[in-house]
Amino acid sequence: MHASTDLRNLKCFDGLHYSFEILEYNYKVLYEKCASIKNNNEDLIPALSMCWSIIDSIHRIREISQAVPGLNKKDQNLISFLNETKIAEDYRHYIQHLRGELSKKNLNPFPVWGSLSWIDPADECNSHLVIFGSQIEGTSYSGCVYDRFEGKWVSKVSLSIENYSFNFDPIYNASIKFKSFILPWIKANYKPGIDIKGKLPIISTRFEIKKEKA
Repeated sequence: MHASTDLRNLKCFDGLHYSFEILEYNYKVLYEKCASIKNNNEDLIPALSMCWSIIDSIHRIREISQAVPGLNKKDQNLISFLNETKIAEDYRHYIQHLRGELSKKNLNPFPVWGSLSWIDPADECNSHLVIFGSQIEGTSYSGCVYDRFEGKWVSKVSLSIENYSFNFDPIYNASIKFKSFILPWIKANYKPGIDIKGKLPIISTRFEIKKEKA
């Protein structure tokens, strides 16, 4: 089957479209949610949930993109995106294999869910950090990364595990840049056309259950 009429292109488009939508939804409110943690500790879990949802979305985009029929695996747009977001693969692998991680005799020195850090919205010289879970002797953690050469924070929000930092801002930007390539590419190459509905139809079904008389 030629890629221009391959239904898998349509399926990949749907998979990517909603993965990007979920990614953008969570990213847009992540920093605001983190910034409110200091005054409202109840925002901690929503922020953590958003972090891992973003990681999962980027991992899914990576996977689907490599399954698009007709897309050259050596395409520079694809290669750049995969290189710039590789850490999402590492983070998701870690959390998906948590059973094995927690079963090791030599325990990891970092918190199970990592440490979350963010820049104070009122004072960019001030950063905050929270460690998820128990703090045992020898616990290691890291906060937001400051690029001394560029003279700025790498990201306003960061999730750290072991010696790695998932810097949301540049990884998100790389993902959105790739979105501007991959979705138009699929639309242009799928000849039957793709109709993106702004408002999805809601299908409702009402059942009337009659009770039998005793």
